[in-house]
Amino acid sequence: MSGEDSSSIEASVRVVLDKYTGKWEKPYSTQNLKRLYYHGLNKNAAKKIKDAGIDEDSLKKYIDDFSDEDKEIIAKKIQATNDNDPLMKIDQISYYCVNWLSRLVEEAINGQQKKPTISSGYNEKNDISLTIREEGRIFEKTFNSIKEIKLPLQNSRMRAFALLPVKGIYSHKNLISLLRKNLARYVFSRKNRNECDDLEELTAEATTELREFVRKCNPQILLGELLVYIFLEHCEKAPKIFTRAEFFHKYGAIDKKSVFLRENDEGWQLIVGTPNLSTTLDQTILATLEECEKLKNQNEFGDGPYVAEKLQSSFLEDSYYPEQIKKIESIMFPSLRRKSLGVQVDSYGIFLGYQVDDFGNDEERVKQLLIQDADRAVKMINNFVTNHDMQRHSIYVYLLPFKNPKYESSRIIDKLVGC
Repeated sequence: MSGEDSSSIEASVRVVLDKYTGKWEKPYSTQNLKRLYYHGLNKNAAKKIKDAGIDEDSLKKYIDDFSDEDKEIIAKKIQATNDNDPLMKIDQISYYCVNWLSRLVEEAINGQQKKPTISSGYNEKNDISLTIREEGRIFEKTFNSIKEIKLPLQNSRMRAFALLPVKGIYSHKNLISLLRKNLARYVFSRKNRNECDDLEELTAEATTELREFVRKCNPQILLGELLVYIFLEHCEKAPKIFTRAEFFHKYGAIDKKSVFLRENDEGWQLIVGTPNLSTTLDQTILATLEECEKLKNQNEFGDGPYVAEKLQSSFLEDSYYPEQIKKIESIMFPSLRRKSLGVQVDSYGIFLGYQVDDFGNDEERVKQLLIQDADRAVKMINNFVTNHDMQRHSIYVYLLPFKNPKYESSRIIDKLVGC
């Protein structure tokens, strides 16, 4: 990297944009270039970049020409950003950087980008960021996204997934790998993880906690909880506030629900996780929606949003730093001087795991079955929502078929934590 390229933040950003695009016209001021660095790509900037004509080979060649010493520095920064993953080989740096930038552009255009982890004076103790770990595109290697359907409710949609075969065979291998990477992140708060120096010890403790958790309920409940956590953080960019296992870890309570935070164009949503694994799709949908209706009735007849009741100050103090608590409370209980009344209703994150008898290893057949199931599920959900006056509540639904949910849940959880 030349001295000119590294002379300042804005110069570095400008060079990257020059190399990444074919016709970048340098429309950004120094201040705007700094803003891109500190706050990440916004939708308008991403569109300008794409319209300028992306040239991935140009940026890759530029990075390949860096010295080995510069590449080693970049590799160490990538390792630190990715929670101390194994150090990347220097010949992989250019591929990683180009793919990472291309992904950021697409996520910004689609409104799905993660909050930036680089900031002027950034302090992780102030941030409520996504917690899942999915390096190496492990999510995409685990799930085949079959269909996405927008539900006729506010900010609501359904996504149908299938487990991707491993070497042509139906397998839990990648799913177990994805879940194992995130056990400690699911069980422990950001504050607890930050204050622990030994990640291996924390993972071992998470395994012990979840072993106790599953003895109090069953493997299907734990698998559903883990999957709704993964899907909401990955698909909706909705970071967890707390999970069912966190409540169990702190208070021994087994019946609490996970809650997630999502920001959209209209404000904030607090999403209650309501997973369910059952024999048939119809049974799973009905049982889950009845649970959501119960929460809705509690919301409307005196108790308020589920999360408002559960976010006791002692829990927040144990799980969050002061600045994070202020942020959560400002969302839930905004100042009277603000026009917003805060989050008035719960949203629901619904994971539906169900049995498909005629499964096989034919990916195309599985795809067609899932499309039919998704269309049927939409009709059932729309009818239930209309008949039970739930139109004000956003719903995010994830479908995933199994050959035998009960048996497979036991196998998966046993490999993760032992039963």
